[in-house]
Amino acid sequence: MAVQAQLYPENLGLPMFGSQDWLMSSVLGIDDDGVYFNLQEHPQQHQRFQSLGLDSNRGASCSSSSDQFLAMEFSQSLAAELEKQRQEIDWVLQLQNERLRTTLQEETRQRVTILLRKYESIMMSLMRQKDEGLAIATKKTMELQECVRRREMEIQVWQRMAQENETTIKNLNTTLKQVSERVSLSSNGAQDAESFCDSSNGGGNDQEVKEKQSSRKMACKLCNARSSCIVFLPCRHLCSCKSCEAFLGFCPVCESVKKASLEVLLA
Repeated sequence: MAVQAQLYPENLGLPMFGSQDWLMSSVLGIDDDGVYFNLQEHPQQHQRFQSLGLDSNRGASCSSSSDQFLAMEFSQSLAAELEKQRQEIDWVLQLQNERLRTTLQEETRQRVTILLRKYESIMMSLMRQKDEGLAIATKKTMELQECVRRREMEIQVWQRMAQENETTIKNLNTTLKQVSERVSLSSNGAQDAESFCDSSNGGGNDQEVKEKQSSRKMACKLCNARSSCIVFLPCRHLCSCKSCEAFLGFCPVCESVKKASLEVLLA
């Protein structure tokens, strides 16, 4: 790990043999082999130390104070070095903690972003399905409304046709009454002509002319041979016999288009 690598002494700029050994060698003058290098390199100093050792009994008090001073200086140097090492370790740990925290935050942000994108795609799909369902429902509603509107229009047309048919039936009844009255008048006229057989020839000729005119009015307008018994609609003209009605697409009297026809039974 990066933290462990930076905790080694060589990464902190210290000698490989450790901080305590380095301090000991720095203070006491000991090299890597554990030899007092100052003594080996300087024989004069070694002789001086030997002479000092010979006179140790005389300078015991001075040597004791010097040892205490060296021990105090060594202790202070060691404490300062340890404090420096502790501060460096704390700094490295703090730096690694910051890096770790930044890495975790970045990973968390990436995971949250991935989750948001995933749920966003799911929500978009659901919204699209909802919009499609709403569009289908709206289309069906419009179709039903159009169907209801057509049915209402058809109902109005049928009601209007029923009213027109009622009016037509009333008019036909009136026409039938008039035709019946005319037929009855014609039959009465024929009977009167027979009863007056001794009348003059001129009067008889007039009656014959009237009968011919009446029969001509009642005759079929197509064949002029059979009596009219079919009423054309909507003009309501009695103008065709039953045989000729199938061949006529318009009224022979007013030439209006035939939409329907009605057979009249004359007494």
